[in-house]
Amino acid sequence: MTSTTESSCTTQTVQGTHRFQICQFSYGNVGDNDYIRSGAFSVGGFDWVIVYCPDGDGVDGEEYISVYLELMSKYAEASALVDLRLINQVTGEACTICAENEVPNQFRSSSFEEATWGREKFISKRALKDSVYLKDNCLVIECVVTVVNELRVSGNKAFYQIEIPPPNALEHFGKMLKDASRADVTFKVRGETFPAHRAVLSARSPVFKEQLSEHMKENKMQHVTVDRMEPAVFEALLHFVYTDSLPTMDDLDRDEKDAVVQHLLVAAVQYGLERLKLMCECILCMSLDVKNVAVILRLADQHNCWKLKEACVDFLVPSERVDAVMKTHDYETMKLFSPSPLADVWEKSRRPRRSSP
Repeated sequence: MTSTTESSCTTQTVQGTHRFQICQFSYGNVGDNDYIRSGAFSVGGFDWVIVYCPDGDGVDGEEYISVYLELMSKYAEASALVDLRLINQVTGEACTICAENEVPNQFRSSSFEEATWGREKFISKRALKDSVYLKDNCLVIECVVTVVNELRVSGNKAFYQIEIPPPNALEHFGKMLKDASRADVTFKVRGETFPAHRAVLSARSPVFKEQLSEHMKENKMQHVTVDRMEPAVFEALLHFVYTDSLPTMDDLDRDEKDAVVQHLLVAAVQYGLERLKLMCECILCMSLDVKNVAVILRLADQHNCWKLKEACVDFLVPSERVDAVMKTHDYETMKLFSPSPLADVWEKSRRPRRSSP
């Protein structure tokens, strides 16, 4: 009889992420210093800041911006991996510009050179112009810091290797949606038919539960007609009910996807799907522009989407945007049927700004 034991040597790490938003990017450096520090953030028991140099940090770096991570804790030494990124303001995804993710960098607070790590020529100003990283004259820098602590060696233990597959319940539910053989209810939406399963719908939505219960109890109907909803929207709604996620919608352009998400938000409210409602609000917040903000603001006001409404109001506060939106047909419709959000915009735009100390 043989036995196997194991011990392990593990490096303890702590990871944190901080985003630094640079507003009025085109104004450059308006202070007395050559750099601007972000607010301090803590990772692994140390205080850190992002250092942003709008006019570069070097003799020939005027055409670039410089970005560094700086250890701010006094009399401290830290070992950390660093990933400096820019946020794509169309997709919301982060793109690595420079990173040290193989050998930890040694930070010492004794001097600026030893306390910082980054890139003098982080990215050129020419590359940033009209890029996805710059929106409304705003740039967002993200820094992921992984602090590496001391090694720890565990004691011996018996070694058993049993591989457990990842959870796959949602995958099976997704297959159920595609397999109509065991469906027990059918929805008819503007001439298109969607088979589904009463048990799944009732478990996910209190509205579906009540609706299907009434239909089957009163007249044993297995067919439900859905009015005032487009087939693409109902299909996306079912996809969420079965998979807890949204379909990719890669075949739609931006305006078409925007319209589907707006209608899907209304459907989420109609069927009591709070998570789907919040997912739609998040997507619409990321897609605000002069053409659609009036429609989305009216939608947010009608369905009590407070965060989405606040995002729309903030978007409209700059006077040049308000002037552009006022020329759209949707603005006239909102002014006629939903005037209260416009009062919020007017009040916020007229609110005096605090002078910096």
